[in-house]
Amino acid sequence: MRRTLAASVIAVIAGIGLAIGGAAGTALARTGPAFQSPEQAGYAVAGAHFTGVEAWVRLPPAARFAREVGQVGVSAQVLTPRLIIDLKATTCSTSTCRPGGRPVLRSYRVQAAVYNRSSHALICSTAASGSRACPNVPSSFRNYRVRPGKKVQLYIIYAPPWNFLFLSVGAAQYNLPVRKNSAFVQARLGVEFGANPWSSVPVRAPRTPIAITTFSRPKPPPFWAEVITANGSSGGIAGWWAHHPVTMTRSGRPGGKLAARPGKLSDHGYRFTVYLEP
Repeated sequence: MRRTLAASVIAVIAGIGLAIGGAAGTALARTGPAFQSPEQAGYAVAGAHFTGVEAWVRLPPAARFAREVGQVGVSAQVLTPRLIIDLKATTCSTSTCRPGGRPVLRSYRVQAAVYNRSSHALICSTAASGSRACPNVPSSFRNYRVRPGKKVQLYIIYAPPWNFLFLSVGAAQYNLPVRKNSAFVQARLGVEFGANPWSSVPVRAPRTPIAITTFSRPKPPPFWAEVITANGSSGGIAGWWAHHPVTMTRSGRPGGKLAARPGKLSDHGYRFTVYLEP
């Protein structure tokens, strides 16, 4: 990404944070019903057009969870009525990427992908080749690795009317092309245990709840907000929007036995932990 463009993005978000970041949490939004997922757990926000979602998160040593799950990733997502844009750092916990195998300690790889919400089709991925490859992915993004235990900043920023999303995990950065004036109607932060948003994930129940990792407040400067809307509002997940726990079920279907859930929001909605459930 050109230095001038990066500076422009940072200036936009810094201006929002400096203007209203200190007011985060002064209003309470309602907690909506849980969104159930076959492969992720965290929090979603809805009820606005979102232009940013971010957090600091520590990448857990996935080998600790080798008995229970085969893959662990931390992710940020933004959704239009038609698309899901998924940014994550992910790694396997075992040599086979399935639960119960030989534990392995591997670095996290970074990838972004765009999916059709209706058909579930992959539109493009930074990890794909050929016709499914996202355009102009820098090698610094494709080859970036992060060691377990490191705390990284994870964010997606959109500054309309620009026709790209600014994606970043740690030092990995990529401009993903999108339509001008795209309307992102939902944003999510959480842990993903599958390869895509509809994966069927085998899970072995732990004996007691296991904390996977904790998402926490972005650190200024320049970033102040966990979520940012097109009208200039910003703050934590429990700020001005309907927020929904995203819970994972063992069957992958609504009403199934709970496999993973987010912990209670704290710090004005800037902090939560994701747990595997017994």
